[in-house]
This record gives sequence, C-alpha cells and structure tokens, in this order.
Amino acid sequence: MEKYKASVIIPTYNRLDELKLTLDSLVSQQSSYEFEVIVADDGSYEDTKSLIDRYIGNLNIKYCFQEDKGFRAGSARNMGIKLSKGDICIFIDNGIILHSQAIESHINTHINEQVPCIVLGYVYGFETEKGREEELISIITQNSPDDAIDMLRRAEMYDIRESCYQVLGSDLWKWPAPFVVCFSCNLSVTRDMLIKVDMFDEFFTGWGSEDLDLGLSLFKSGVKFILSRGASSIHYPHKKYHSFDVPVSLENMNRTQLYEVMNHRKKERHMLKKHPIRPMELWINITDPVELNRALLEEGK
Repeated sequence: MEKYKASVIIPTYNRLDELKLTLDSLVSQQSSYEFEVIVADDGSYEDTKSLIDRYIGNLNIKYCFQEDKGFRAGSARNMGIKLSKGDICIFIDNGIILHSQAIESHINTHINEQVPCIVLGYVYGFETEKGREEELISIITQNSPDDAIDMLRRAEMYDIRESCYQVLGSDLWKWPAPFVVCFSCNLSVTRDMLIKVDMFDEFFTGWGSEDLDLGLSLFKSGVKFILSRGASSIHYPHKKYHSFDVPVSLENMNRTQLYEVMNHRKKERHMLKKHPIRPMELWINITDPVELNRALLEEGK
C-alpha cells in the first residue's frame, strides 16, 4: 500500500472558487515530505469532481463523496480519514490558503515532539472584524499567500484566538483547558490517535462543535496541544452556515434561529454526558476561553 507522511483532508460543500484557492496553495507547498490530498465532498451539487481532476499530476489527490443529508462536516472528515494513507492527518477547511511552509511545519512539529500531539495552525483573517473583509480579499487576490500573510501580520488581522494566546501564553500544553481553541480549519493529528478516539463524533450535525468534541477526546487521552505559528494560513471570508451572529431573545428568533439554539444546547448536553470532566462542566457556563482557563487555574491552586 502506498504510504505518505501526511494526508491533507479538506471537507467541502460547493464554493468551488474558494476550494481552488486552497488547492492552489497546496500545489505551492515547499515540503520535503510526500503528502496526499483528500477532498471529502459533503454532498455538493456543484461539479467538484471536475475541479479535482484538474489537479491530477500536480497533487496526489483523491476525491470522495457522501450524499447531501445536511451539514455533516465531521462525517465528511471521517470519510477522508478512512481513505487516508498518511501517518499524520492535516485538516484544512475549504477556503483556507496555506503558507508555502505550512505542511512542512505541521509534519516537523509531530516529528520533533516525539509524543502524541495535536498541532493547531495559525489562521490569519479568521473572524475578520466587519468592515475589513474587502481589505482582506484585496490582500489575498493581489499577493502570493506568503506575502499576503506577511501583510496581514502587519495589518494586525490576526487569528481570532490571538487574544487568548496573548493572555494565557502560546504554550497550550500549560493551559488547563486547551481544547477550547481546537478549531478544525487548520490542525493536525496522527492517524493512529484519531482512530484511538473514534475520529469525529458524527452525532454533531449543523455548524460547529465537532472540532471542540474532538479536542476534548484528545485532551482526555493525554495528547499534547501545540500552537504552530509556522503552519500559518489565511481564512478567506465567507458567509457562515449558522444564521445568527448576535444574541437575540428566544421570543424574537425566527424558526431557523430557534432550531439552531436548540441544536446547540443538544450538543452541549451530549458533550457533557460524553465528557463528564470539570473543564467541560465549567465550559457550559463560562464560554469565554480565557475566563474558563483562569477559573481552572484558580481552582488548581
């Protein structure tokens, strides 16, 4: 069986222009390791396969498809894991544009640590403040990914988690609850460890929570959380799949918003039952990552 050092798994649902940006950045990787790319289609009605075929010869690329039964990113990623042949699975979201050294940085971090770890890549422009989306798009379209990342750093369009890193430090293994910054848009875990924790929990449908749950499972298994600023990337701005961005009262919610709130609470109950540990108990009520970690640090004194 052919073996790669890493398998890059990209869940996708339409948005072919953004997928092309992601794949182009993978073609431009400067890596000393062989890696494969698996595009896991969550039921797109657009012709994703034709786009994938254009990269044959430039990437070791595979395509897999599951029927559209709603937003099932966790299930799509699991489909990619099962198809993968790499020692390390690197998860990249559709629309993530990688620095040319990102794959190399992910792999080298795992090799150098020599312990089971989860590596969180840095994502510039993630949750860009309103009013700066056009500036972000202009920087992306007029520059190479490496130059764009340098410009975004100077423009202070940081990863949304940067404020957490500034307060709690970049050594995530020292945090009592590092799983709260486990975002699947740019992260890597060994394939063996993913299998050990039963991969992504397919209970989670709709937007969010499946990556937080994976982080919890890995945290409980003693995996070391590591931030890699070298595995940097850009998040191309797009509309989110959930329908509300600001809190509204239950009385003023439309049917879609009400469904999402109820689904979110169902997910919380599932995670608490699955992970009955003190950090998760507190997380239900303290949803700010910094405050949660501070509270746990105070308890540990």
